[in-house]
Amino acid sequence: MSIQATIKFDKSSLTKKMDRLKKTAEKKVRNQLEDMAEFIVARSPVDTGAYVTSHSIKTNRSRGRGKTSHGKPTASNPQEKRQEGLQNMMDDLAKIDILNTTKIIFRNDSPHAQAVENGGNYWKVPGYKVYTQLRNVYG
Repeated sequence: MSIQATIKFDKSSLTKKMDRLKKTAEKKVRNQLEDMAEFIVARSPVDTGAYVTSHSIKTNRSRGRGKTSHGKPTASNPQEKRQEGLQNMMDDLAKIDILNTTKIIFRNDSPHAQAVENGGNYWKVPGYKVYTQLRNVYG
């Protein structure tokens, strides 16, 4: 003899539950991406502000922001440049449909991005390894 329990779901109730789950998942992913953007900005050096304001969040391999430091003076307010860089990334993130995206790319297309990341004798700076740290922490 078998035992069973039958549970019927009201389709609209199930749809509402699924919508709530999707919103919760999207919020968690978006919060994680915001944390990653903050991480990048916090570890970015600021001289002229060109590097920190050149970070982008993309869903494809197209170029992002790429500001040059050539001919620019040292930033008088580094924290202002950091805030501008973070706002740029938050604006990028706001345009992304998280639930229909399979790839997120953080990138920096400033002409000196490689030198900032890896260092070099020409610039006489150590590598800041901003994106290496991001990968190490967030995988």
